[in-house]
Amino acid sequence: MDRRKITSKLNGTKSHGPVTSIGKKWSSKNALKHGLNATNNVLTIGENSKEFEQLVKEATAHYKPFDFHSQTLFERIVEMIWKLKRISRIESGIFAFEIQAHEADEYKTKMKDEIHHSDFAQHDKTKVSYQNLLYGIAYVKDSNSGNAFIKLSSHETKLINKLNNLQKMYKEYKEDCYGPVKNKQLKEK
Repeated sequence: MDRRKITSKLNGTKSHGPVTSIGKKWSSKNALKHGLNATNNVLTIGENSKEFEQLVKEATAHYKPFDFHSQTLFERIVEMIWKLKRISRIESGIFAFEIQAHEADEYKTKMKDEIHHSDFAQHDKTKVSYQNLLYGIAYVKDSNSGNAFIKLSSHETKLINKLNNLQKMYKEYKEDCYGPVKNKQLKEK
């Protein structure tokens, strides 16, 4: 057996991954990039949990889930809405990244919060959220330097279609349970 195989075998016996529940939770997000295809974690690292809770509160008031099946559909609807909101943050990050990359050859050492470019009027030089910039960089890298906007648009279309299908399923299920007349009465309450 050669030296590399022996070393690899020895290293393989040392670690078996995270042991604690917190460690397992963090490691489950290791491959998470932009979160648009995520199925387990709706929130990515750094996203505003209070903003998400507010979305859930408003959506609950609107959809009024009434049993297990409607709650399951409702959760998927909220997930799609959140991912669609994430797209605008990614898009903002892509713009910020592209502008900064254009201005600085070595973008890693020269990243800035404020965009200074001749295309922006003085009052338009606004601060870009650092989180959005990181989303944009992750998405551009995930696009393998292809056109990130085309790929993002494709993700957005898929999410909108999923959301529309879920909303249709939710409406049909609600009508099956309560009928169209009673459903209108529930809406008015």
